[in-house]
Amino acid sequence: MTTRVSDSRFAVYLIPPYRIAQPVTEIHQMLRKQFGLSAGGRFQVHATMKGFFKKIEGPLDPLVERLDAAFAAQHSVTAHFGGVFTTDIGMGLDISRVGNRPNPEMMALRERIVDAVYPFIAPDCDFVTKDLGDPFEAHITLAFRDIPASLYSDVLAYLREAPVPTEPFTADTFHFLEFFSPDWGGSWWQSLSWRLLKTWRLEP
Repeated sequence: MTTRVSDSRFAVYLIPPYRIAQPVTEIHQMLRKQFGLSAGGRFQVHATMKGFFKKIEGPLDPLVERLDAAFAAQHSVTAHFGGVFTTDIGMGLDISRVGNRPNPEMMALRERIVDAVYPFIAPDCDFVTKDLGDPFEAHITLAFRDIPASLYSDVLAYLREAPVPTEPFTADTFHFLEFFSPDWGGSWWQSLSWRLLKTWRLEP
C-alpha cells in the first residue's frame, strides 16, 4: 500500500553562509555516525525564523507576496554566536543574543516575518502554540528530537570537541520551505522531507 503524504507544513529559515554550514554539516554527520542521530541532519543548516505552520486553504501567492514585502523593507543583520543552546529535546548554537542581551535586530526581523505569515496560519495548526508561545531563541540546530535521554550528557560532552563556528556572520539569506511527512501527529522527524520554494537575499 502506498503511504499518503499528509498535508504539508511551511517555514521561513535564515540560511548561514557556507563557512558556517560546512562545520555544522560535519557535526550532523558525526552525530549520525557515532550516536545514530539523524533528525538534525534532515534539515538544511538553518536558524528558524518562523517555525512549522499549517497554512489556511488557498494559493501560496498572497503569502509569498507578504514575505516579499517584509524582506524588501529589511536589511541584513549581524548574527553573533553565544555558545551551545540546549533544551530537553535538542542542542544548537545560540545566535539570538549580542553578549548577554537579545539581539534587537534579530528580534525585529523575527517579528516582521511573523507579522507577514500570521494571517495565513490555519486555526488548527499543530505547531503554533510551541512556536509562538515560547520566547524566541534563534539557533542553528545540531541535534534534536531523537537524542535518547540516556545519551544526552554523552552527546553534549562529544560536542565540546566539535568544530563549532564562533565568529559573527552576516544574516542575509532566507528560505521559504514546504515540508512533508505522513505522520505530523507522531514522530514526523523520522519521515521528514522538504522542498525549497523561494530565496531572499538582503542588502547590507
